[in-house]
Amino acid sequence: MLSIHKSRQCSFDHPGNCDRESKHYVNCPPDYDTKMRLQRAALENDVKMPVIMKAAIDQFLTGWNAFLKAFCLR
Repeated sequence: MLSIHKSRQCSFDHPGNCDRESKHYVNCPPDYDTKMRLQRAALENDVKMPVIMKAAIDQFLTGWNAFLKAFCLR
């Protein structure tokens, strides 16, 4: 189960305002193939699964925040 807990809040009334962050949890189970790739990465790199999951979530949020920033600046 992935718990994504950070997101950027954008104001649609004021498109340039993307500086507020909210913290909330969204639980979403990864599909089987994704879970197997993450488990393989954990085994190959000799780290525990939570470390891999945190890195995957951080990577996802980095891309998502860049998308929101670009969207709000238009």
